Amino acid sequence: MKNDKFLKILEERSIVSPENYRYLEKRIFKKGDYLLDQGEDLHYAYIIVEGKVQTLHTNSNGATLLNGISRVGEVIGMVEFMNGLPVSHDAIAMSKCIALCINVKTTRDIFMHDLMFMTYIARHLALITYYSGNNAAISLHFPVENRLASYLISVAEDDRVEDNFVRVAQMIGCSYRQIQRVIKSFVDEGYIEKVKRGVYMIKKPQALEELGQDAYCFR
Repeated sequence: MKNDKFLKILEERSIVSPENYRYLEKRIFKKGDYLLDQGEDLHYAYIIVEGKVQTLHTNSNGATLLNGISRVGEVIGMVEFMNGLPVSHDAIAMSKCIALCINVKTTRDIFMHDLMFMTYIARHLALITYYSGNNAAISLHFPVENRLASYLISVAEDDRVEDNFVRVAQMIGCSYRQIQRVIKSFVDEGYIEKVKRGVYMIKKPQALEELGQDAYCFR
């Protein structure tokens, strides 16, 4: 990956020691592709260098809950990489996504001894713990309006949101009827504009940001 623009992300954020860049493999994922599958062994950890990734956990009762949204510079599969555990959640590309892959089988020991990488992982695991507690409290106490506003701002690409809102309702812990009511109120207020089924343009991002500012912290 000589002179690769994505190496600048590693350098600027001090993610990986330069001598270990050669062990990273670049991969491109389409929207909807799975980077990780819940319950499977971890074969690769991923450093996101372009795009966004949803992480979702499916409970034994079949309910799917949103863990978070990972962005550029974040590592997918950190906990499993550190502890040799099965994958605890699905990780799904929200749009075209590019990641630098770490082959767990062949290079885990190398990266476990990379002080820069381990320091970066430790900081992000601490942040995940912080945000997970915050998000759990929000799911219990914040109205659907706040949760949906935060979600829309977090997932928008160029102020455009395209999603399955039956699934979104489940992920943020409300009924589809509730989320439809809130979407209608957002349209009526001029916060968003419907393009077609499941597709909306954000017209007043500042209003949504203010509404969702104390809601989910998606890192």
